Amino acid sequence: MTFTDYKDLATIIGVGVAVATLLKGLLDYRRSMVLRRIEYFAKMKEQFLKDTAFARLTELLETDDPELGEISARDKWRYLSFFEEVALLLRAGLIRKQLACYMFGYYALLCDRSQKFWSTSFPKDVAYWLLFFDFVARMRPVERSKHLNRKAFVARIHA
Repeated sequence: MTFTDYKDLATIIGVGVAVATLLKGLLDYRRSMVLRRIEYFAKMKEQFLKDTAFARLTELLETDDPELGEISARDKWRYLSFFEEVALLLRAGLIRKQLACYMFGYYALLCDRSQKFWSTSFPKDVAYWLLFFDFVARMRPVERSKHLNRKAFVARIHA
């Protein structure tokens, strides 16, 4: 081998190492972004579960309890706003619809179906809660698919 051959071989090896390093860096970056999304989503779930007003609302929504009419408009507003935050994450492509449904869709659907949650003092007006009702509309088919084929649904849950 000549000096030029060694030089060419070193260049090829150098380019190979650079490409491998770039690919590893991209994979690490992707993993870190997925981890950050999961951490953010876990914080949201924790916020949802630890909020006593949310816990009370969820409990009452399970049976569409008449006491829902006595819940303050502020707590109802906060509850719906939480689902709108999830809807924004979904729209931005930061979470998948199966994950959003698995974590929060059930509760949003309960709220939408409730007769007692919505009242004259807190009307079910789509104009005020566009993101909430968009989220509910997106969750309905996902919820149905969950019941039709649980294994396929679980397989599609990832960040």
